[in-house]
Amino acid sequence: MNNRKVEIMYFYSDMYENEKNLSEITRKINQQRKDIQIRLVNIDDPRNEELAELYGVNMVPLLIFLTPEGEIAAKRFLPLSAEDIVHEIAEKISKGQLPSPHVEETKTKIQEAFKSVTRRNELTDLVVEQIENDLVETSMEQEVEELISSHISAINHTVSDLLEIKKILQKFSKKSANFVV
Repeated sequence: MNNRKVEIMYFYSDMYENEKNLSEITRKINQQRKDIQIRLVNIDDPRNEELAELYGVNMVPLLIFLTPEGEIAAKRFLPLSAEDIVHEIAEKISKGQLPSPHVEETKTKIQEAFKSVTRRNELTDLVVEQIENDLVETSMEQEVEELISSHISAINHTVSDLLEIKKILQKFSKKSANFVV
């Protein structure tokens, strides 16, 4: 391992966690791995507003892993107490496996493609938002592939369910069965 540190920014809220407990977890992780530096960022502190905005923090808890060069390598909506994952991601960064430029390019293309989706209802908004949120947490090619497969499967099941609902409603409709889609 090299002597350059992987920085982890942990965004949290006083509503759910307290700094004393987080400091204990930080101390434990730092004792186990000298190549990790953890920065606790309380989003309830007005002094951290700009930092939270800079990193696009809209939910907590959020772990942001930075390379020694300061590049975002991974994001996870997990508590700091998920130590195994913290160690696993830090190890991949130390080995130069994260961030993956190919994965980041794919994620960007997916997000750009979603801009062309006509959002006619709240369900569509919800599906796109969920995929985008899940996409944030991917950093490896396999994770992106699993995410895509999982959402395609969920969408296929939802479409099938909605077609069943449509048939039921049409059966009880007093108007013509011709509906505009």
